[in-house]
Amino acid sequence: MLQQAKILAVVAPDEEPERLVRKLEAFGAGVQTASDCLSAMGIVKSEDVDLVVVTACPGQFNLADTARVLKSIRTDRFIPVLAVVEKGLAPERRQAILDAGVDEVVHRDTDDETLYYRLHAALRLKGAYDQLHQVRDELDKTLARETALLKQLREDNRALKVRSITDGLTALYNYRYLMEWMKTEFKISRRYGHELSMIIVDLDHLKNINDRHGHPFGDYVLKEVAVILKKCARESDLVARYAGDEFALVCPRTGHKEVQALAKRILAACRKHRFLAGDERIPIRLSIGAATYPEDPEIISPELLVFLADQALYHSKRQGRNATTSWHEIDPETRVAIRRELRGPGNPLLTDDPKSRLELAAAARLVGTGAEPTSLRVRRTEPQPEP
Repeated sequence: MLQQAKILAVVAPDEEPERLVRKLEAFGAGVQTASDCLSAMGIVKSEDVDLVVVTACPGQFNLADTARVLKSIRTDRFIPVLAVVEKGLAPERRQAILDAGVDEVVHRDTDDETLYYRLHAALRLKGAYDQLHQVRDELDKTLARETALLKQLREDNRALKVRSITDGLTALYNYRYLMEWMKTEFKISRRYGHELSMIIVDLDHLKNINDRHGHPFGDYVLKEVAVILKKCARESDLVARYAGDEFALVCPRTGHKEVQALAKRILAACRKHRFLAGDERIPIRLSIGAATYPEDPEIISPELLVFLADQALYHSKRQGRNATTSWHEIDPETRVAIRRELRGPGNPLLTDDPKSRLELAAAARLVGTGAEPTSLRVRRTEPQPEP
């Protein structure tokens, strides 16, 4: 192992350094000499030294200081230090040298064979440290790559999650997230008695707009309406794309008066907004429907909240569009007719909770028998494909 090893010998000029150098060279090592600690520091800092042999250190540094300094220069690698001392060195002095970082201590009169074995053992220790350092570097690089991959995976998962709950055109929440969030808010409202309102907004005559100005302009209108809704909504409200030309707002802690004010604010903002097809300003109108739990007593499930808000929207369309209607504003005969349609035990809008069925039956009796059912629009509970 001593073959081709680079050894630095720190020896005083009056100690016959040639004798030690000849021994080291006879072992097959390449040897450099330094007469003091400062010279040794310069060599260790600028060159790759495999082992340092220190016999004496004249000047301001003693042997222990020299070992400590040389050990601290190259923190990127392990350099073993072997000290050659006089025989009969005091135990406390020997211990001080070892505490300073010296890896091996030999006497001046140590025979060549023993010196060879000590040097061989020190270099073998260096080889083990170098291998450990290499493995640690490879491990650090592997961990860095794994960390980067994990970071990228988290970013991809975050982006995937955003895409899974976001509408691609308007950047609003999609129908799936809308229903999950609304069901959660309904449970909270039911538990603590808070109001919860649902608004459904429909673009009037979007098909005619697409036919006249093209689908790119229709997409532009949808995106602009989404911006209007976000600006009009409060931070606590959730705005989502409900279907192709419809949007929805879920408004926690919002009663009849507040939801009507919000709906009117949306209508006013849409009328004021400039929708331009080239230089032509295109008038865009909205129809809006709203329902509120628990102020509307028929609502005993999140599905019914959506359904009745949608029925209110349909009423706005029947009244000439470009208007807003809350469920409680619809005439009693129409509301009775809708409630009668919900009495069937197989109706998908009814929940499986027996308590909810009883609440629905009680709500239906609030207005008595009422009038005969009128023409209703019983809409889908799942969104249709976008136009």
